[in-house]
Amino acid sequence: MANEQDIFKLYGRTYQPEQVICREGDAGAEMFIIQSGQVRISKRAKDTEKTLVILQAGDFFGEMAVIDKQARSATATAVEEVKLLALNEEVFEQQMQNNARIIKKILKNMSARLRDMNKQIENLLIKDANSRVASTLLQLALKHGNRATVNIKMDFHFTADELASMVGMANDRPKFDEIVDKLVRARVIVIQEGQIIIASLENLEKFIKFLEMKEQFGL
Repeated sequence: MANEQDIFKLYGRTYQPEQVICREGDAGAEMFIIQSGQVRISKRAKDTEKTLVILQAGDFFGEMAVIDKQARSATATAVEEVKLLALNEEVFEQQMQNNARIIKKILKNMSARLRDMNKQIENLLIKDANSRVASTLLQLALKHGNRATVNIKMDFHFTADELASMVGMANDRPKFDEIVDKLVRARVIVIQEGQIIIASLENLEKFIKFLEMKEQFGL
């Protein structure tokens, strides 16, 4: 039976930080399984690149293009050094035929992505920019937050640039920076070494309720 090193020799690839793995619109002939490192999945909307999700070791992506033979629906970029397995259509189909666990995992993965996408769409439809930023922070904290300490730190390198992209405000940085400064002053978040860390989940939830009340009573 082949060990991990043998498998990596056959299918392994290494990407450096900010190196594009596959680009939106390209023909898709492979799917990818992350062995180590983090991968940013992003999509272009008009003239803005929006981060959809950060994937980590054990996650996979690119399977849709292999299944339906359509162009890539998003761009994948290495956040840090990434080692992954690239499986072509033949190997992918072999796994699908012989490994029921692979099929189940792909279906669960697709379902989770659809749920996350629906939530992201809901957040982007929020007109008030303050509520959009706060709701996105809450969603990320619940899914990616590491609660080993008092502060909640995301399990990926989470910067203001990433958040601005997620909430569709990459082209409106003065307004976005104003909101971030407000959240810092309200002790909802802190900025440490360039990363956004949630200082208090309780304060974040109170901030969201406050914004909801303002909207409800037209304040």
